[in-house]
Amino acid sequence: MYRVLLYLILSIIFLGCKGPNSYLRQGNNGLTQFKVASYNIRYDAVADQKTGNAWALRKEPLSDLIKSHSFDLLGTQEGSVTQMQELLLLLPGFVKVEVGYGGKDGKLHTCAVLYKTAHFELLDSGVFWLSETPDVPSVGWDATDRRVCQWTKMKDKKSGKSFYFFNAHFYWRNEIARRESGPLMVRKIQEIAGTYPVLVVGDFNSEPSSSQVGAMKAVFADSYEASVNGTKGKVGTAFPGGVFQGEPGGRIDYIFVNKTTAVSDYEVYSDVYGDNRYPSDHLPISCWVRF
Repeated sequence: MYRVLLYLILSIIFLGCKGPNSYLRQGNNGLTQFKVASYNIRYDAVADQKTGNAWALRKEPLSDLIKSHSFDLLGTQEGSVTQMQELLLLLPGFVKVEVGYGGKDGKLHTCAVLYKTAHFELLDSGVFWLSETPDVPSVGWDATDRRVCQWTKMKDKKSGKSFYFFNAHFYWRNEIARRESGPLMVRKIQEIAGTYPVLVVGDFNSEPSSSQVGAMKAVFADSYEASVNGTKGKVGTAFPGGVFQGEPGGRIDYIFVNKTTAVSDYEVYSDVYGDNRYPSDHLPISCWVRF
């Protein structure tokens, strides 16, 4: 009952104060609201060049999507260091914090946190690995490459409110690594963030019915379910690797929040360019959050 009343109260605040595509804050009274997103941008695969989906063609439509929908804080997965450098050049006002993962040397991809410097200040950052030894670079369980969670501690410049932002990419092929990554995420987030507000985004390579997502939902609210005014766009968020057209499959990308954080306007964006191609083989998800 308490949680229902809390969401009703906060939904009134949301719907009464927010205008479209605007970053709003209520002075220094402790309330802060902004638009958070998660986006697997697909690595720069040689195979994509042969199918007309090269990164060189995708990067501008992808950056246009981020700008046109006014994301304030964004977690990306898979983009290489070079891709992220090129993307940042197309996103004035943003800076990034990133960590490498994947491949034998752990540097094939990056998990990156992009944020608007006009809105946020970076207070701290770190990484843990999705493995039995999360505090050292390592491959976990039955995975074949390193998977990570990049985290940042941020401060909203207007209100002074501090919070933690976690961005992860779970292993995809084998079951044990995915299953164990969920409980590990919960434990490490609680260890790192303590009682601060928490936002968790990422490509979990897992359906909502999986035990790993269930472990997250036991502690955090799934923004898809928690959005006080419903959801917009498609339900599915991902395609088979290297597919950039058609209807997406399952919902495997997420934004989780503390259960005392209000969420509104959850949306899956399906912007296309050219001959109805998506800028990635995942669709970005976004929502407004208010602490």
